[in-house]
Parts: sequence; C-alpha cells; structure tokens
Amino acid sequence: MESITKELTKVKYSAAAVKTLHFYIEPNSSCFRMHWHDRLEIIRVKRGSMTVLFGGSSDCLKQGEMSVFLPRTVHKGYTTDSFVEYDVIMFDVRSFYNESAVCRNKLPQIYNGNAKFETIISKGETLRCADEICAAEDSDSLKMTSLVYELLYLLFEYHLTELHTELKSSVMKIIDYMEENFALDLNTETLCRKFRYSTGHFCRKFKRATGVTPMTYLKIYRLEQALQKLKEGNQSIGEIAALCGYSDANYFTRCFKAHYGVPPRYYKK
Repeated sequence: MESITKELTKVKYSAAAVKTLHFYIEPNSSCFRMHWHDRLEIIRVKRGSMTVLFGGSSDCLKQGEMSVFLPRTVHKGYTTDSFVEYDVIMFDVRSFYNESAVCRNKLPQIYNGNAKFETIISKGETLRCADEICAAEDSDSLKMTSLVYELLYLLFEYHLTELHTELKSSVMKIIDYMEENFALDLNTETLCRKFRYSTGHFCRKFKRATGVTPMTYLKIYRLEQALQKLKEGNQSIGEIAALCGYSDANYFTRCFKAHYGVPPRYYKK
C-alpha cells in the first residue's frame, strides 16, 4: 500500500504570497506522490496529459485543463503513455483573508474544506487567469495579488459544485484535535467518545471528508513529526518515538522504515 504524506516543509512564497513552478515529466513517471498539505494547489496542463487522484477517485487531466487541490485533500499525479508539461500555482488561502465581509464569508470555506470545485476545469476565462499568474514577470507585485483574487472569484463564480458547511467543518475540528494531541494514546474509540460518534459513522464521515481513515491520518502525521525531529538531531530515537506517540521504540522503527524505506538512524546520521 502506498504511503500518504503530509508536507511539512514550508513553501517559500513571493512577497505576493504566491509560488509558481513549471514541470516536464516523461511518460510512465510520477509527477507527485500521494500527499496532502495546508495550501491550495492548482495544476494547469500545457501539453500532454496526466492522471490525477483525489482520495478514492481519479481523472485524466489533459492539455487545456486544470485541477484544483484543496487544503488537506489527498492527491497524487502520474503519467502513463504520454508525457506532460504543466504549471503549478500554490498559495495559502489564509494569506488572502482580510476584513471585508466577502472575504470573511468566502475564503475560509476553502481552507476549512467546505467548498468543493469541479474536478476538471476547462473554462477559458479561468485558464487565462491561471496562465497570467504563471507568466507574471514580477511575482512580488500587487498585480500578482490581484490575479489571485480574480482566480478565487472565478472558482466560486463558475466552478463551485458543493458547499459542505457541516460535514468538513466538524471533521476539521477532529483533525485539529488529532494534530494538537498526536503524542497522546489516541485511537478510533477514544476519538468517537470525545466527539460523540458511533465508530462506523465516524470512520465514514472522516474518510468522506479527507480520503483516508482517521488512524491513517494520525499515523502519517506522527511519522512526519518524527522525521522533522530526526533531522534536527537533538534527541535519541527512543525519545523521539515517545514524543510522537510511540510507546515502543522498536515498533516506531518498523513503522518508520515501512513508510520511508529507511530506518530512523539514517536521518540521525
């Protein structure tokens, strides 16, 4: 089973709080492994095609199309028999919050996971805006900021498909609790008791909102936290295991190697 990773490495954004990248990927190759993150990420295919996975579903993203990956949504991309050339736009939508009523009402819906957009977007006006962001000569300008607001407007105006005000908001509270208390002895039963759900309903609700089970989310989050501590190199493997919710250092080592392909001592060195 493929591991799923939350990216903890911070993205270095421009002064306008945006980052753009360009990629060319050969056929039968990975574009990006299965992961999730707190930022909004947009893939704009310029040539060729790629397969994108959102949780449990997949689509072919072709030339002239783009996909939007929402915060904390599991996704993956790869090529099959075609190459792909694509642009990436990434930004933390929270950087664009302000005191206006429209921003207070709309933008948190993206970060909280309440807003869902079309999986594949091909509308010319939206693609044009994404292309302008990628082609901007000055990524630190107010023009770049204005283009991001325009892109957000277009997403809500033309591509909004659902607004789950209750489903994802309630799951986000659970996720926040899990991330704040990941070192504790958490399991499905204790989480169900705390948030007053039956086990079956809780697991279905969580997976519907995130694409993974609660314990998979917690396991990967713990391992990512452990990786960061190992890179800092200030504590022993046993200490790190305990700080990340593992009472057995040997079990932690097995989990770490199964996920990353190398034992924890690799990073200690």
